[in-house]
Amino acid sequence: MKPIALVVPWYGDDIKGGAEQECNYLAHSLQHAGAKVEVLTTCVRDASADRGNNTLEDGTHVESGILVRRFKVRARDLERFVPANLKIYNGEAVTLEEEKAYFEEDINSPEMYEYIRENKDNYKCFIFIPYMYGPTYNGSMECPDNCIMIPCLHDESYARMRLTKEMAERMKGMIFHAKPEYMLAKTLYNLDHVRTDVLGEGIDTEWHASCDAERFRSKYGIQGDFILYAGRKDAGKKADELLKFYCKYVERNPHRKLQLVFIGGGHLDLPKQYGDRIYDLGFVSVEDKHDAFAAATFLCNPSWFESFSLVVMESWLARRPVIVSEHCAVTTNFCLEADGGLYFRDYPTFAGVVDYLLEHPQVADQMGENGFEYVMANFTHEMIANKYFGFIEECLKRE
Repeated sequence: MKPIALVVPWYGDDIKGGAEQECNYLAHSLQHAGAKVEVLTTCVRDASADRGNNTLEDGTHVESGILVRRFKVRARDLERFVPANLKIYNGEAVTLEEEKAYFEEDINSPEMYEYIRENKDNYKCFIFIPYMYGPTYNGSMECPDNCIMIPCLHDESYARMRLTKEMAERMKGMIFHAKPEYMLAKTLYNLDHVRTDVLGEGIDTEWHASCDAERFRSKYGIQGDFILYAGRKDAGKKADELLKFYCKYVERNPHRKLQLVFIGGGHLDLPKQYGDRIYDLGFVSVEDKHDAFAAATFLCNPSWFESFSLVVMESWLARRPVIVSEHCAVTTNFCLEADGGLYFRDYPTFAGVVDYLLEHPQVADQMGENGFEYVMANFTHEMIANKYFGFIEECLKRE
């Protein structure tokens, strides 16, 4: 049996990034379902590290039962990369040479590409995740007959580059997490000759019966209604917007005793006048995170750019509703499909959905139940593994 290779820039059990965590889950899901799985990755620890500096040991390792091949990265030319990346990030017009500078001077491993080229026939397929890094762009060139991509696509300038379009259109297959992500890809690229499907993402579901709301409230001394934010606290995830909207809400609704709880990394300057009702717990244990989902009145994911949303699914596993940004088609679509939450466009609509959930607790509880049923019906590891097996077979036999 030929192995399935998952190719990702960074890999590890403790990496919190969405694509990296999905790759980890997928590796275990496929292997547990009977496939032979290997991960091809680099010697760079994670996305926050120096992408041209090898800090992990290269070679073959077994990590949590998964065979991992780590390859050294090469040094980067930051004088070439930084100005090109800045122009792309800001949505400015860029030349083809600047696009090449981006893909050539971000994280790259020529040793990995050589390995793929020399061993492409020894693997059933290579699944690259996500779309916007050197290992996906350059690595997929070495295995044109059995390359599949999980793009984790957002409506952003990187997705609109000519080289990204060229990469997407030469894939044998592309796997999407949600219908809006797929529709975005169809508007950007010609996928007539690419096998595509919306398969979702496998998530851990076994903990749903053990999460304990009262355990969380007792441990952290948080009683009453609260909004939960779980994830990286930065402007890119719109955590600052949630904080601003919350402060405006409590200022205009002094009768509400609503609180706001942040868990996860990053930093926000919290207003002192609300210090008794805003909690930043930082990183917490997995058990505490699950308990926090169960204890929350509802979760808020204000991010505009998601190709899935693990925290939305985890909130539903804990049977609690969510509110999301209408600017994010993916999370809005999930709320509509599951009938598990509401969405807001601006501050007035934010205030409206908060009022509604606080004033209709039975409806909020039912939304949480709806979300739970939706997750269990669509995103268990077993279901996702079986979907992948079927997709791979169809993808590779297609002329």
